[in-house]
Amino acid sequence: MARKNKKREAGSGSITKRKDGRWQGQYVSDYDPKTGKLRRHTIYGQTQKEVAEKLRAATSSIDNGTFQEPRKITVAEYAAEYMATHVATLTDSTQRSYEKNLRLHILPALGTRRLTDLTHREVQRFALSLGVGGKGLAPKTVHTVFGTLHALLTAAQRDEILQRNVADFCSLPRVTQTRAKAIPSAELNQFLDLIRKDEFYYLFFLDIFSGMRQSEILGLRWADIDWNRNSLVVRKQLQQKCKKGDYSYTLIPPKENKQRRIILAETAMLTLQKQRTKQQRQRLAAGPLWNNPFDLVFTNEFGRALNHQTVYKHLKRLLRSCGMGDYTFHSLRHSFATISLENGDDIKTVQTNLGHSTASFTLKTYAHVSDQMQRSSAARMEELISSLGAVN
Repeated sequence: MARKNKKREAGSGSITKRKDGRWQGQYVSDYDPKTGKLRRHTIYGQTQKEVAEKLRAATSSIDNGTFQEPRKITVAEYAAEYMATHVATLTDSTQRSYEKNLRLHILPALGTRRLTDLTHREVQRFALSLGVGGKGLAPKTVHTVFGTLHALLTAAQRDEILQRNVADFCSLPRVTQTRAKAIPSAELNQFLDLIRKDEFYYLFFLDIFSGMRQSEILGLRWADIDWNRNSLVVRKQLQQKCKKGDYSYTLIPPKENKQRRIILAETAMLTLQKQRTKQQRQRLAAGPLWNNPFDLVFTNEFGRALNHQTVYKHLKRLLRSCGMGDYTFHSLRHSFATISLENGDDIKTVQTNLGHSTASFTLKTYAHVSDQMQRSSAARMEELISSLGAVN
């Protein structure tokens, strides 16, 4: 009877749990020409499933002849693996951002370099090449591109290809806090008068007086409206997939993954009622062509989700037509915040309505509102002084 061969073959692997709680997978690849023994490799992960996926990818590459030793893998080769295994679980917009940063900036500069040969000085030079004196990217864009590279190298470190992240402690250009560009009240009245008969009037009006992000108001559903409490709850945001052959829409959680309730003015609630009546008429007119699977508040005439760019470009045309071309969709949100602060809302309330992570961020973003607030404060102080009779 033939004895069972206990030696591993190239492409085989196993998974075990470590004492520190992590999981590890071990596999063998080709034979070392010097020793004649199979080369053994170890991969790590936080869960058994994660390691199993990495192990399948590694052993599959051995079977089809595309395997490359981790120490020889280039930035471009690891980037492909990184996008497929790590970034694939992130939102579509984040995936698009990472893909763009890699394709336009990181891979042309560093793609052919071996991961293990990258140095801190080389990565620092790359960072400098993105800004002034190089590609001339804005400081905020430099931070975004560099963040993608740093995340990729962090993943390579977790995969134990790198001992350390050479992108740590790099010097990046300082990002200057930009002033939130809100539409002044006088111009806001002019704008609302101009668009009163526009097809997106209710959408723009509600955004000005709720402060929602564009993706949040486009993802607003009728189930999110609380008619009894004159409020709405931001539970989702609308996002369009931009993968080859798939441009469908999906609803994802809001930023910071935090829902928030916004109590609306009565006129804003009346606007929602008018939008509901308008949509009911559109539904009757569309008949069997009506298709609103998410039950969205704002749709086209056939119930389909509104495209972000379509709405944005439409608004820009309207703004330019009344000499306000410097403003954007985000200016509507800024207008809500500015009006709230100038009318005496406390910073915590404004932070909650906007969905900011901290009140300090709200204060920093809207520091320019302080002039009007200080004048109002001085006027209230004058009233107090007069009431005390402290002036001779």
